[in-house]
Amino acid sequence: MKQQTAREAWKLLLLSLPKGIGSFLFAVIGLSVGIAASAVIIGLPLLAFVLIVCRRMMESEYGLTSAWMSGKKPVDAPTADHGGPAREQRSLRSLLALLTDRRSYRGIVYCLLQLPAGVVCFTLAIVVPAAALAVMLAPAAWLIVERQFEYELFADGWLFAWIGRTFGLAPYEQSWIVGGFGFLLVLLVPAMIRMLGRFYAAWISGLAGSEPEAAAVHAPASPAVAGLSGTAPNGQADDAEPASSSLPIELERLETRLAADTMRS
Repeated sequence: MKQQTAREAWKLLLLSLPKGIGSFLFAVIGLSVGIAASAVIIGLPLLAFVLIVCRRMMESEYGLTSAWMSGKKPVDAPTADHGGPAREQRSLRSLLALLTDRRSYRGIVYCLLQLPAGVVCFTLAIVVPAAALAVMLAPAAWLIVERQFEYELFADGWLFAWIGRTFGLAPYEQSWIVGGFGFLLVLLVPAMIRMLGRFYAAWISGLAGSEPEAAAVHAPASPAVAGLSGTAPNGQADDAEPASSSLPIELERLETRLAADTMRS
């Protein structure tokens, strides 16, 4: 397992703003058009398409942050394909199930709130390294300001005045002390970036919800559990399995149908 790198965390923080802008615009435009067109047939499939795309964007960002937290490389999971479009009756049932499932709206919340979160993360990702580097270059700043503008930095203020009286240090010597603190800050920048990355990953994880529960719903029963419940015959177990997994299959079929309708339009 690789260590959580500050470079990957910095990349996540920088990309959070363009992703937030794109997801916010898509969610607002899609919801506006879908709600406006809900009076006709095209409105509900369009809203379902917006929900599916927003959920996929949230799951993609959750996969990136989870891979960084675990120290692994993000892998693009292939989309499952369960055949062609479903029958009209099943497609309508899946559409209603998608629109009434409150977990489907987590993607909408992610798309709407990712913009302000992206602004904060992007700003901190730029300001923290820039501020540490600026403080470290305090001696160079003193020389430039003193020669070009004939103004002496680190000469005003009670703190610099007290240091000059107590230790007998000139403003130029005090600039080297400030530069030393800046050097320490530069050394701490990777740790601060990793901390910001953990906050961002926790934010995405809180929006995505508890993944173990979803995995437990779709995971098949283990042979030990099946052996304990030996009262049910094998025929009943075979009949119960398609019923439990029918909703994910229908949702995938709905996504395939909506994608095909979008390509045709």
